[in-house]
Amino acid sequence: MMEINNQIAGCAIATPKPGNRRLTISNDSEFKSQINTVIDQHEYLNIIVDMKDIDLIDSTGLGTLISVFNHGRNNNCKIKFCNLSAAVANVIKMTRIDQILDIYPTLEAAKSSL
Repeated sequence: MMEINNQIAGCAIATPKPGNRRLTISNDSEFKSQINTVIDQHEYLNIIVDMKDIDLIDSTGLGTLISVFNHGRNNNCKIKFCNLSAAVANVIKMTRIDQILDIYPTLEAAKSSL
């Protein structure tokens, strides 16, 4: 589901693998498992999840984003999300999850916040 790269010291950047355009009940456990594994390794203080290619998210996907964010917070790892498509951003705003998550318009903005 995601590729994890260390592009900045102390920060991992997770990007969707080609062809993964949805975060839904069909793949949420893989997404959560991959991000939580990186958090649990305590190798990174920050993880940026670049959602540039995700164009659909369902309620399970929203719950997964909150779960990953909270797991990071509980393990002293900051999780940042960036490059949300208009459709995903609308769902996140409608559900007010944008008030919980740390969201940036671009990868560069997320990196600058470190």
